[in-house]
Amino acid sequence: MEEKSENKNKKKNKGFLSYIIGGKLLRSDIFTKNIWLLALIAVYAFIYVSNRYAFQQELKQIKQLERTKNDIRYDLLTIQSEFAKESRQSKMEEMLNKKQSQLKTSTYPPFIIE
Repeated sequence: MEEKSENKNKKKNKGFLSYIIGGKLLRSDIFTKNIWLLALIAVYAFIYVSNRYAFQQELKQIKQLERTKNDIRYDLLTIQSEFAKESRQSKMEEMLNKKQSQLKTSTYPPFIIE
């Protein structure tokens, strides 16, 4: 009894596979009546996949640009700190002394001209 049921299941599976592979599914009434709906679903699936891919590519580009922006920001901070360090009065006086310039720091305090 069990062997008969197993044989029937195998035959049903083979029948179903041959139904699909043989092309009978494509010629069935349900399929032919709804061919435009299935085509529309396929077009929507294609659009969905292509939009998803484009979104992922844009997301990668955004992340790359953020990394570049952060690198540039850190470089800017480094350059600004070096500039602030080099433009201090003591550094300027030291540089003028090295070049033997005649410019000297004023010994008089600044005053307001009215």
